[in-house]
Amino acid sequence: MKQVFIGLHRAYLNELLSDLHEAGILEITNIWDAESKLCATLDEGERCPEIEKCAENIQNITSIIEVLREFREDEAGFLHLLLSPQPIRKISVDKKDLLQLCREVKEVVSEAGAATDVKRSLDALHARIAGLQEQRESIGLVMPFELDLGYFGESEFLYTVPAVIDNSGYQRFADKIDNELFDTLHISRIATGSQAVVILTTVRAEREHLDRLLQEQYIRILEIEPFAGSPQEKVDAIQSEIKALSQRELELLDELRNIDARCGEQLLRLHEELGIEKERLMTHTHFGWTHDTVVIEGWAAEKDCARLQEICDAATAGHVFYKLLDPDGTPDRVPVRYDNPGWLRPFEAVTTMFARPRYGEVDPTIFTAPILILFFALMLGDAVYGLFITIIAIVLFRGAGKVSRTVRDVSIILMTAGVATIISGILQGGYMGDFLPRFLGIAPPFVVINALEQPIEFLRIALIIGIVQINLGLFIAAYQNMRTKRYVALLKGQVSWFFLQPAAAVFLFSFFGWGTFPPLVMAVSTIAAVVGVGLILFKSGPLGFFDLTGFLGDWLSYARLLALALATGGIAMTVNILTQMVSGDNPLFLLLAAFIFIVGQTFNFVLQSLGAFIHSLRLQFVEFFGKFYTGGGREFSPFMAKREITELNGGDI
Repeated sequence: MKQVFIGLHRAYLNELLSDLHEAGILEITNIWDAESKLCATLDEGERCPEIEKCAENIQNITSIIEVLREFREDEAGFLHLLLSPQPIRKISVDKKDLLQLCREVKEVVSEAGAATDVKRSLDALHARIAGLQEQRESIGLVMPFELDLGYFGESEFLYTVPAVIDNSGYQRFADKIDNELFDTLHISRIATGSQAVVILTTVRAEREHLDRLLQEQYIRILEIEPFAGSPQEKVDAIQSEIKALSQRELELLDELRNIDARCGEQLLRLHEELGIEKERLMTHTHFGWTHDTVVIEGWAAEKDCARLQEICDAATAGHVFYKLLDPDGTPDRVPVRYDNPGWLRPFEAVTTMFARPRYGEVDPTIFTAPILILFFALMLGDAVYGLFITIIAIVLFRGAGKVSRTVRDVSIILMTAGVATIISGILQGGYMGDFLPRFLGIAPPFVVINALEQPIEFLRIALIIGIVQINLGLFIAAYQNMRTKRYVALLKGQVSWFFLQPAAAVFLFSFFGWGTFPPLVMAVSTIAAVVGVGLILFKSGPLGFFDLTGFLGDWLSYARLLALALATGGIAMTVNILTQMVSGDNPLFLLLAAFIFIVGQTFNFVLQSLGAFIHSLRLQFVEFFGKFYTGGGREFSPFMAKREITELNGGDI
């Protein structure tokens, strides 16, 4: 990574910014941050007034897009979007300035702006339909009374109110009437389930008294529009009005669809182009200014510096100066960009789950990817389960993976893990547990080691893999210390273990009788052990004892490879045994056995797949990364035009 300083005449700024934005190879930093050394010699840039105009146009377009999206017919369900999405069709655009974009916005808004008026009409129409439906429900409640609706409300002498009262509260309401000696109140009541529909009538002068009594939570007043006629006549009128409003709704929706067909694509295009233009304008406050010149500060990958120079020269006709500097030794402020081959890039997300590497730190992705897949395959160890994972990965890759980079990366990781698990399952003889010999009488071919039958041998393999990976981490840490000339850290942190491990191996083999060694080897091992322990104690003091036990714990942690392999095969075998016990000649028992087999194997497949992935990550992040990796780097964030639906004519900048 190189720190970049670019100086140019302000007349060329817009052209250069546009080209840099499309190229996406320069991260622009704010000169006015405390870290920059240029603040004292330059003036601060002012916020561009064009930003407000740009934001206003974006808001106008956004409001129309939201209206059209709300009422757009989208027949594609979740499964269709996941398995068979339609690739986004890119819209070719020419390079334009803000003035040209604003003219286009004015034209399209004048044509599509009616969508907001249609939306208001639809909202009012929906509110009216909801009100009519509520009216119809209320009228249905009072229909048994066979009363002219014109009597409701206030007349010359009477005041009549329909209401619904919960049965549990009706007695309280009646007691309140008795207590207040409300003699002018007449109540007609019909019980319907848990509530009672009542019509309350009193003299006009007692209206306020009745309204006060009705202000209880267990009472709901039925709001019915004035209507002279029977309830059925009112219901018929409501039905007619709802039908007319529904027809009008269809007409308004057709109008919105026509607007969407004519202007939808253009609105989306302008929205994206204006967003890109706004982002360019907002960077002006990051620069340093003089009367005639502009200074840009940023970061670029070393391999992109030649292309950056070409872009600067072309945009300014050579009227530019630039300077490239190496980072000044403070890795926290240097951005980091992964630089892996294409086949390895999907696994960068795994490294990022822990932490992005700091500048100058070894990127562990190339080591993590194959080991992660190996551990997953050993832990799951079932060829049929691996086949399921592979099929799922292929479906995702050919479906949503065509339009989503994230889904594509996940599908590649799953596909690799699935194929590795198929191979591991064949070598371990795992086919949904012991399905082949138990139900088909077939001995699995090509079996090299079976965790259920040979657990000690499998554990040895797991511990050998563990000690190899732990030492790989120590070698990487040693390399980093040598590169940065931290020789004391190298001596105390890694060399101590390089002395101690061989010595410990000699002592263990000799103690358990696994081998015999000449006196010279034993003497050298003793010296190496003393040196190794001495360096550890010199580094950590008495707490160095916990370094020793911690190292042993890290190594034994790889026994989880055996544990997960045993769990996969053991649970699958248990499901097969239960299936065999339940099955019989009766068709019902066969159905029950099939149910137990399918549910049990599915449960085991999901549970063990998650467990294998989680424990594989754990071995990478704790046992492996703990030996050499710190992480915490800042992501490289280039100044880049985010074009999702548009592409600039003329190819790449």
